[in-house]
Amino acid sequence: MTGNDDVPDSGKQRDLIEATLECIAELGIQGTSVRAVAAKAGVSNGLIRHHFDAKANLILSAYRRTIALITTNSMRELNSTEGPPHTRLRRFIVATLDTPASNARLLSLWATFVSQSRVDPQIAAVREESYLALRRATEPLIAAVLAAEGRRLSVEEVENTTVTVHAMLDGLWIEAGLSQSPEGVERLIALGIHSIEKLLDIRL
Repeated sequence: MTGNDDVPDSGKQRDLIEATLECIAELGIQGTSVRAVAAKAGVSNGLIRHHFDAKANLILSAYRRTIALITTNSMRELNSTEGPPHTRLRRFIVATLDTPASNARLLSLWATFVSQSRVDPQIAAVREESYLALRRATEPLIAAVLAAEGRRLSVEEVENTTVTVHAMLDGLWIEAGLSQSPEGVERLIALGIHSIEKLLDIRL
């Protein structure tokens, strides 16, 4: 073990997860080994196994970290009760599409994990769990916006509308991640706001 091994567990785990993400970005999931992560983090293989037991657990932790990096700002706005529903929805759209969530590295990591989810049931389960949590957090806001417009939707209608909202934002998020300039992201944010306004027949 190296001198870095005496870092507190929580901090060390974060360091190992970040090293894993760097390896995945460079080598892909299949090329990311415990040895490669250990070399990247400057620690022993044994320390990684102490914290994560197996490579599969390390990869799942790295995926959860990627999801958190992408969704933290969005979830913060969804959980906020500050301001009227229309204002909160606008802030949610901006938080979803704005940097740092919409950067090329995160997009590449997300695409790598999504591709792996087709053959790895554990990654697929984390993906479904995270998407469901985000959708369920969005549904009350969509319902509140429409209620403020005097429109009461059924549970199924709110769910279907929310799925559509996320499908639209997901496509724009991918475009934002591919954008090479802040101006490009700003344009996509404006398109996101306009698209959701048209979908819900509202003004934000």
